[in-house]
Amino acid sequence: MKYFQSIRITGATNSITYDDGLKSTEAEPKRLVACHIQMNSWGVGEDNDVQGYHERAKVFDIPEKLFPSLRNSIQASVLSEPMSKAIPVDLDIPVGETFKVALKCSSYNVDLRGAYEYEIIS
Repeated sequence: MKYFQSIRITGATNSITYDDGLKSTEAEPKRLVACHIQMNSWGVGEDNDVQGYHERAKVFDIPEKLFPSLRNSIQASVLSEPMSKAIPVDLDIPVGETFKVALKCSSYNVDLRGAYEYEIIS
């Protein structure tokens, strides 16, 4: 069965902001299938990035403009592209460890929302 946990990050200028993450516990060991991401808008420059971390190891670092923007999706045809983009991860998170999504903003802050798609493993 697939489960989903929401991701919400309010970006801060010139910093990296992390969400609380998806934690694997003894009662519920987890396999992260994908991170579904949507931006509220895009920064003016090319410097904002969406990052994924398993503990301290960076798993992905992707420019924000590769993700759909809510503002642009509303202005364009609803059929033109999905409202979010899935980043496949396929990671069994060891018990006690966490996977987090982070938003690195430069001089223009943006917001991110999305969901972790995961399974409970045994």
